[in-house]
Amino acid sequence: MKTDAKQAAMSPIPLKTKAGYGIGDLAFNIVINATSLYLLYFYTDVFVIGAASAGTIFLVSKLWNAAIDPFIGLAIDKTNTRWGKKRPYMLFGAIPLGICFYLIFANPELSATWRFIYGMATFLLFNSVFALVNVPYAALTASMTLDSHERSVLTGFRMSFAIVGTLVAAGATKPLVSLFADEAMGFRMVGVIFGLFAAAIVLFSFSSVKEKTQALEEEKHTMGENLKSMARNMPFLLLVLTFFFTAIAIYATASMVNYYFKYNLNREDLIPFAFLALFLTAIVSIPLWLKISKRTSKKSAFITGLTIFCIGLIVIYTFPSLSPTILIAILAFTGLGMASYFLFPWAMVPDTVEFSEWKTGLRQEGFLYGFFVFGLKLSQALAGFVAGMSLDYFGYVPNVQQSEQALDGIRILMTLIPCGFIALGIILLAFYPINSTLHAQMLKEMGYEKQA
Repeated sequence: MKTDAKQAAMSPIPLKTKAGYGIGDLAFNIVINATSLYLLYFYTDVFVIGAASAGTIFLVSKLWNAAIDPFIGLAIDKTNTRWGKKRPYMLFGAIPLGICFYLIFANPELSATWRFIYGMATFLLFNSVFALVNVPYAALTASMTLDSHERSVLTGFRMSFAIVGTLVAAGATKPLVSLFADEAMGFRMVGVIFGLFAAAIVLFSFSSVKEKTQALEEEKHTMGENLKSMARNMPFLLLVLTFFFTAIAIYATASMVNYYFKYNLNREDLIPFAFLALFLTAIVSIPLWLKISKRTSKKSAFITGLTIFCIGLIVIYTFPSLSPTILIAILAFTGLGMASYFLFPWAMVPDTVEFSEWKTGLRQEGFLYGFFVFGLKLSQALAGFVAGMSLDYFGYVPNVQQSEQALDGIRILMTLIPCGFIALGIILLAFYPINSTLHAQMLKEMGYEKQA
């Protein structure tokens, strides 16, 4: 990369560009969290697929999704167009993404066997298209600036919109469904509305951003060379594993909220408010976490947030007879810690891109982001599979009064099991070595100079 390009990559990002990039995650999080939070419920209680079969759909689809992410990342690094390396995937993938989301919830009249086949086929297709658009979008962070704190701010914009998207998916899905005569029609219309909205937003985000940093066009690297370089990138590997375990915890908790309020509390009407408490607190606290990370470090702030998240879950498990009002207040406290999960992994992974370049000479933006998202998708696969199989194990039967064993199982799946995964993530994160001092040293040795 030439010196003037390096200097330009250190320049501040305009506010409208930060907002234009960030709003892309509004679209991605509406569709992905509508599936994460409601698809298991849709499969078991609306489309009438058994819980174990629904868990299998999650496992297979997400494993496939995870498997293709590194190859998409490799393709990004080899792409060169007039729109850049990453933006064309957003341009040409936006509309297919919206269509595939609709197909998931289309709910056609089928026999039991064909319902399973349809669910598997449409979720596989959606996850494939989502990966093809989302991996390049995520990798744009490393291409827009090299300044570490500017990346945190950029990620703050992105994650704020991401949590808004999560909030829309969590809080608006059920009310939208209830506007229609039955849940089947309601979910079908959710597919239409969210699908159209997501496609439009992705296209807008594409038009709002530019890529400043790219590897030299003549550099070509094989999968083997990329894997060898990644194996030497210990900070990246630690971050991937941390994100893997914490993502399992987050998605397991979120997916069980529907069941906990419907069956344990008999207050299905409060599900939107529960999600509102979690995610609204998370979005409001993003600026606070940015200040904390600037005063301490991204790693320390991330560990603090995960600890807060666990404390909230342990309180919920320990006191199962809490009133709905107090429970929602505790979920709001839990959301304060959950914000760190949304913010810091994505703010830290660009620093590992520079570590790779510093250590091996290979700048693996697309490949590393592809592998990073691979870890996220793998965690989603396991979270959905474990949730579905565990519900079946505990004797869950949809749309009836649950047994005490099933109710206890739902509570454990929402609290204690996620806390165990969070603990594993914190242990790994403690060994993450990159801080602001090391990052500045890496940039200096590679010749990146910040513009005055």
